[in-house]
Amino acid sequence: MKGLKQRSCAREGLGEKLKAGKVKRKTLVAREDLVDRLSEVAKRRGRSLYDTVNEVFEAAVRAEKMGLDLRGVVEERGVLKAARDAGFILGLESLWYDLADLAYEKARKKALESWFEAGVWLAKRYVTGAVGDAFEAFKRDLETFMWSVPELSIERMGDNVLVRVISPRFTESFTFLFAAFLEGALKTFGYKNASREVFRGRIFLEAVKVGVDAQK
Repeated sequence: MKGLKQRSCAREGLGEKLKAGKVKRKTLVAREDLVDRLSEVAKRRGRSLYDTVNEVFEAAVRAEKMGLDLRGVVEERGVLKAARDAGFILGLESLWYDLADLAYEKARKKALESWFEAGVWLAKRYVTGAVGDAFEAFKRDLETFMWSVPELSIERMGDNVLVRVISPRFTESFTFLFAAFLEGALKTFGYKNASREVFRGRIFLEAVKVGVDAQK
């Protein structure tokens, strides 16, 4: 590649003994910056670059045999880690809806307040975290975490934010609770509701930056 030096990623470890039998080696050429970074990874793990490179190749081959793309596998694992770090847990979708229905039926006001506060809490993690654009980071992660929702979009246009959520699997209770969660998050980012349309499986919210005329 232009502007990038190349080096052999098979040089390190050539003097090591192979663990099992005689295996032919082949010299490969790779970008120098990537080889250097992989070499640093190998050192941190107490491994040789040779072993680390072969481990990467083996993982790529295994992913291909499973019909998966290695880059996609890494990205999906990253999503799970980010969700875990943000306080999410995995659970059966149907069970989650059932629990939401029970809470909404027995203590509607308290349930709505709890979901609203959960939105506030999650948004604060981004506002106070070391991220460039807290709102965009929240938007990106939420759209990723809610992978079971057919349509979820959060668009920021100037001083306005438009939220659109459509999911035929949402119960009426869960729809209203999730809307409260979104409103809590938007409030934390400095927005207030300008319009709201919520009914089973559909959420449409328009929010405007606090202090800005919604009709402007």
